[in-house]
Amino acid sequence: MSQQLLFTGQAVKSEMVVLVLEKWGLHPELRETSEDPDLNDLDRDADVLIPAEKFERAKEILFGESEIERAGF
Repeated sequence: MSQQLLFTGQAVKSEMVVLVLEKWGLHPELRETSEDPDLNDLDRDADVLIPAEKFERAKEILFGESEIERAGF
């Protein structure tokens, strides 16, 4: 099963992305970008990967219009 990169950034933000997607029943993978990361450093870089077949749904959840925007408010 191939994985696609959905998000890259600070670990604290990447962990939030993982939590949001898990609430929607998706199971992304959080991958550290360095070989030996300092897990106490929230500013370290991390990637969020998602199975390719779930990529579009995950992208819509994270970056799509909110219900408020769709309602025209």
